[in-house]
Parts: sequence; structure tokens; C-alpha cells
Amino acid sequence: MTKLTGWTASLVALAATASADVKINDYLSLTGYAAATGTYTDPDAGKNTSSLFNSGSPEYDVINAGLVGKYGDFGGKVSFLYTPTRANGNSGVLDLYATYTTGDFVVTAGNFLSWLGYESFYTPNMTQITYAPDIFFIPAYHTGVKVDYTASKTLTAGVAVVDSEFNTTAHGWAPYAQGDGHFDKFGTEAYVSYTGIDKLTLWAGFGYDQNQAGGGQTVLGDVWASYALSSTITLAAEVDYQEDLGSGYLTELQYAFSDKLSGIVRISGVHASSGETGSYFTVSPTYKLTSNFLVKAEVSYADAPEATIGTQGLLSGKGTIYAVQAVFTF
Repeated sequence: MTKLTGWTASLVALAATASADVKINDYLSLTGYAAATGTYTDPDAGKNTSSLFNSGSPEYDVINAGLVGKYGDFGGKVSFLYTPTRANGNSGVLDLYATYTTGDFVVTAGNFLSWLGYESFYTPNMTQITYAPDIFFIPAYHTGVKVDYTASKTLTAGVAVVDSEFNTTAHGWAPYAQGDGHFDKFGTEAYVSYTGIDKLTLWAGFGYDQNQAGGGQTVLGDVWASYALSSTITLAAEVDYQEDLGSGYLTELQYAFSDKLSGIVRISGVHASSGETGSYFTVSPTYKLTSNFLVKAEVSYADAPEATIGTQGLLSGKGTIYAVQAVFTF
């Protein structure tokens, strides 16, 4: 879920805000970001709602601070995340892992982010404010061991064994910040990425979880592609699937007007195995004020009269979401 692959040069310059590490010494650096969002939802039926830095959702309102270490072939990261809510807030450890590099392999052990998903978990790397609804089928953090392999300049792959793909029994902080902690019924994950065709990135991932809600098992898959049509235009598409639950998709056009201004148009949707469907249309510009500060806006229309899963942002059913977000990185 950390993907920036496929962005054009101008869009990469905009996203570079997300990686402005502060060097402490030759071995340690600080990294992080803060995002504050104002939202207004206008459903076709029902009461209008709003939020301002109290949504409790990490894509809207968040403070993330981390310490990254590197010594020879060894490395690691520890990070903390805080998401404010209307009551108190959710906070805790997010990243907590160590790495070892040997040749073309990188071995990671600890609590880390899933590979799956085109849209990034990290707010500054998002091309818009809300997630497409197919994010419902994408895991977040879990604990285990993974191995990344760089086969060539154009081919990379990886495999992981984790406590679970999803944490389906927890609430509040835990569902996206950690797995279920039960290694007796572990999960697995794998991916392959290919960039050998000029301007095209192809990515495919697979997951298997033995310990879903009710003790069941599930298989999930995720495939996405991005293509740099020109120096200013990138096209992207994703399809993902979770056994016995449903599937989702997104298509996206990214356009860089300048080094400071970019925008996206996205069409996305979900289809539940039980028959419910939902579709969504999103327009979102981003303006980079400084190398460490950017502002996003978004208008999204939801048409999901039957959807009970994957509802976008703070809105289910039919209606419109309006949002403005400020993001600061360090």
C-alpha cells in the first residue's frame, strides 16, 4: 500500500513531500507527517454531517512520527500514529521492524505494512483524500517475516508469513495497525512487480488468511497497472478480490498541470458476493505550497444504495462528499 510507481516526473516531484526525512546522524533519521481534514457529507436522504480533525480515520486526520535506522546491512523503523476522534483518539505503535540485506534479498521481521493495494496507506502519498471502496479488500499492518527479492532492474518479488492478513475481531486502533496475533493460524502474502515495458508498471499480489471472523479461511488477490501516457498524464487501474466477500475496482487519470499543481479523476466501485453494488466518482486537485506542505481538495459522489461493504469515506448510500486537507511532512 505504499505505491508511487507509475507516476510521471511531475507527480513524483509533488509526492516527494512525503519522504522529507530529517537526518540525525549517519545512522538515524526522523520521518513523519501530519494531516488535518475538513469534510462535509450531503446524502440524498438523511442528515448532513461534517468533521474537522476528529474523524478517527488515518486517511483524513493523522499524526505519524517515525525513527529510521541504518547500519551496514542492517536497518529498522519504529513509528507512532495518532488519529483524533470526537471523543479522545486512537494512538499506538505502527511500524516496528528490523531489516537485513544480503545480496538481492531484503529480510524484514516485525510489524509492517502489507504489499497489497495501489493506493497508499500514507496520507502524503495519496493522489486524493478518500480511498476508493476497493480498499475494503486490502490488508494493512500485520506481524511476521517477509523477504523481498530484486531479480533484475525490472523484476521484483516477495513472500511473507504473517499472523493474519486482516484483524477482523478488533476495533478502534487495532484493525489497521496490527494483525490478530495468532500465529497458529497464520496468513501468507506474495507479490511480483514488472517494469520492463517502457512507461508501464504491472503488479500482482496474493494473500491467504486462515483466521477470518468465525474461524473461516479466505483468499484475496490484487492486480494493478499504471501507464505514463505522457510527461504529464498517467493512467492507472486496479481490481481486487476477497473470497466469499466480493470484489472492487478503480480507474484513475492523473494529470500534472505544473510542478506544483496536479489533479486526478477516479471512477471506482464494489460488488459484494451477496449482490450489493456501489459506484463512486471522484475529482481531486493537489497544490504543493512548499517542499513540506501541500493542500488537497476533493468532491466525490457515491451511488451505493445497496452497498454494505466498501462504502467510500464517511458516506454510505447516495450523496456527495466535500473535503479539504492540509498535509505537512518532515
